[in-house]
Amino acid sequence: MKKLTLSIFLVLLGIVSIVQGKILETAHFHEVVAHITPGSLVLIDIDDTILVPAQMLGSDEWFNLRWKKHESAGFSKSEALEKALAEWESVRHITKMRTVEKETPASIQELQKNGHRILGVTSQGLALATRTVLQLQENQVDLSQTAPTAEDYYVNLDGHSILFRKGVLFTSGKNKGEAFFKFCDSLGLKPKKIVCIDDKASHLALIEAEAKKRSVEFVGLRYAYADIHKAAFRPEIADFQFAHSTFVKLLSDEEAAAQLKITRMP
Repeated sequence: MKKLTLSIFLVLLGIVSIVQGKILETAHFHEVVAHITPGSLVLIDIDDTILVPAQMLGSDEWFNLRWKKHESAGFSKSEALEKALAEWESVRHITKMRTVEKETPASIQELQKNGHRILGVTSQGLALATRTVLQLQENQVDLSQTAPTAEDYYVNLDGHSILFRKGVLFTSGKNKGEAFFKFCDSLGLKPKKIVCIDDKASHLALIEAEAKKRSVEFVGLRYAYADIHKAAFRPEIADFQFAHSTFVKLLSDEEAAAQLKITRMP
């Protein structure tokens, strides 16, 4: 009897867990629709979920590479981070972007057509806000269509400015969960269910933790398709692009590979 009671308790515990929140792997962006119910608020990460740079230079993998190199050169962790971030933002201002999956813009447009509330949530800072919005629009993605507000909106979080612009919340490296719910509180927005897709499980966990505090149902989708793009990263190609590109012309992966081969020939 005790074993049966324990089994029932574990089943019920599992049901409660499902109601409060869960994080799942998803192979393709369009699979998000299966988790959206009426009244859901859909949160979409930007980098490596909607967009990636057209070349390896400017990717998250390249940013991490530069950070490690600056640390290896003797800079402190914070100094190395600032230097790598400055380089990354410089590239991101001038690079072309493409969608991770070709079908993603159509999937977002279909969700908006069906009236689902959508907003982007990114760790990017305010310096890239206008540029990122333009890069999204260049790829037929307009996250302002069914966003909670059409106006620019500033929120202060621990002395840092969080900006909401054209359907995207720029959290400036702050905890995505805290930044999102601070935005919700400021706007008087009280979502009953959140569906979030992000290539980083750590970011999903932060939003899930804040959602649980407020008894908000949460479904997190760890976007696995981006792993293909990340696995293809070649440090030597990105380094060559960084050393030989100009503000007018960023070398493509193919151009950098060809030129790198020539320079290495005896």
